[in-house]
Formats: sequence, C-alpha cells, structure tokens
Amino acid sequence: MFSKKKAPLAMDTVLGEFTSFVGNIESEGSVKVLGRVEGDIKAGGDIYVEPTATVNGNIYGSNVYISGTIHGNVLSKGLLHLMSQARLIGDIEVNSIVTDEGAIFQGNCKMIDLSKEENEYPAPKKSRIKSKRNSSAAEDQ
Repeated sequence: MFSKKKAPLAMDTVLGEFTSFVGNIESEGSVKVLGRVEGDIKAGGDIYVEPTATVNGNIYGSNVYISGTIHGNVLSKGLLHLMSQARLIGDIEVNSIVTDEGAIFQGNCKMIDLSKEENEYPAPKKSRIKSKRNSSAAEDQ
C-alpha cells in the first residue's frame, strides 16, 4: 500500500564547520559541507560547499554550489555555480556554469549535454572528402 522507500530530505547530509571527515561520502539526497572532507563526495541531489569548507577530493552531483575551497575534479549534471569566495583547483565537467566575480578556477572545462547520448553523434564522414580529393588529383594528372 505504502512504499517503504523514503524520499531524501531537502538537505539530507550536513557536515559541520568544525568537523573533519576522511573517506568518501555518498548520498541519494543533498549534501552541505561546512567543514573539511578528505575524499570524494557523490550525491543524487545538490552539493553545497560553504565558505568555511575545504574538500580534497572529487565531487559528483546534480547541481554544485561552491563558495569554499576544492582541490579535485567536479562533475555536475546540472549547474555548477562558483560563488565569489570559491577556489576550485581541478577539472570540471558540467552542463551549465555560473561564475561570480572573484571566484578562482584553475583547470580544464568540458561542457556536457545530457539530452543526447554520446553514441547518437554521427561519425565524421572522412572517406567522402578523401575520395573527392583523390578523384580530383587523378583528373589533374
């Protein structure tokens, strides 16, 4: 009659300002970090890295809001928002990005489109171009 699986809370996990955590964090909900994390953070919901937070690890989430310091890569299926106090040293793979004035980002950026599968993109038609060049060269001789 009722489903036993509960929906995640709006803010499922909060790591306090004076807390250090060593290891990986995984959550189906959202995660807010105010302290220090040594490890990866994976969340089905949003991830908030507050100004007092430091993360040494990779971050994977739906939307990622950074105003603290991250040394690692970020994969955001939706929006990555680097607020004015953000310090991000690492590569990012995002669908959309917003950067406030004063934010620091050092790394590479790859924009992803989740609406299309990678295998749906057609392969480039190099053979047709080569055949035209070869036939033109043959005609010139």
